[in-house]
Amino acid sequence: MDKMNKIDTEDIVYLAAILATTGLGRAKLPALVQALGSAQAVFEAQPQQLIATGLVSDAAAATFISKRRSDLPQRLARFCQLEGVRLICYTSAEYPKSLLRIADPPLVLYVKGSLPKAGYCLAVVGSRACTEYGKKAAKLFTKDLAGRGIPIISGGARGIDTIAHEACLSVGGTTVAVLGCGLNIAYPEENASLFQRIVNQGGALVSEYAPGTQPLAKNFPARNRIIVGLSQGVLVAEAKLKSGAIITANIAADEGREVYCVPGNIFDKTSLGCHELIRTGAKLVDTPQDILEDKVQWELAQRERLVQPSIFDFATDAEKQEEQAPLTSELGSKLLSLLQGGSLSLEELVEGSGTDFASVSMELLELQGAGLINQNQALRYYRR
Repeated sequence: MDKMNKIDTEDIVYLAAILATTGLGRAKLPALVQALGSAQAVFEAQPQQLIATGLVSDAAAATFISKRRSDLPQRLARFCQLEGVRLICYTSAEYPKSLLRIADPPLVLYVKGSLPKAGYCLAVVGSRACTEYGKKAAKLFTKDLAGRGIPIISGGARGIDTIAHEACLSVGGTTVAVLGCGLNIAYPEENASLFQRIVNQGGALVSEYAPGTQPLAKNFPARNRIIVGLSQGVLVAEAKLKSGAIITANIAADEGREVYCVPGNIFDKTSLGCHELIRTGAKLVDTPQDILEDKVQWELAQRERLVQPSIFDFATDAEKQEEQAPLTSELGSKLLSLLQGGSLSLEELVEGSGTDFASVSMELLELQGAGLINQNQALRYYRR
């Protein structure tokens, strides 16, 4: 992490270029950058240099080298300059702190416009093929809450997403559209003018995908985790049992965000997803006030956390130095470094650390006991 904090603007472009090139992926990239000293060094490395780190297989190195375009960093920098897009690294000061807390934060964000500075943001999601009831519910909640200064996060898609963005703009609010494609692609096409108005009105378009990336179906579940990460709560206005909105709600629940659902007609399939979420723990809301009350409680909790004195404020210098002493072994530090880029399975940690299964398992238990990592039991991955 410390070395990644030293990445300058130019090196972030190289980080983005690596992510846009097939082969190395992102899970081990922070550790790889640390091993070779910079993202530029990784991007320009020869196969044997990558393999020598112990973090890249022969096949992955060969794939990366074969797909690598030497001019890609310059092309990305030029795109950002011409389109008014900022590249934000996950160690940058302006990277949203709430997004950094999810299991798999994107290493780089392409941002056009301004990210909200408000502490509390609300995601509004729902069916693409929404009913008039769903539209009315989305408008009611979004207009009221956006009118009170709450930024609205959504995915820029047809249906409820579009309704939420439009409703927010109509009351002078700030909204963010998180896209599942490159920022130079308007998807859906009819929302091109909406996207421009979002930026013009002080909001932002956000993507982790390089320019030119098409809106492939596989991109949208990953896009949904960013919607959750930028929000403190997720409102599902209307959803079928199987839909992207349900995926977003489940991610939100896993990440400890509050999930709100508008109840609907029991005879309408577009309401069954919301009813199932309510049945499994989501909060039923029928007025915006329900969410506002939670927002107030959230803000009070944040203030209390900020003013709560730390026990270390009363410690002696010697005690502080003792508390700051390394808490992990060499293997533990290596595992934490691997987990900087996002969640990994036990098998991936064994491979990445180059250590035997038993040693890694025992070290993971130590790290969990120290509160440095946790494990998703259902999905069997570890995260910082």
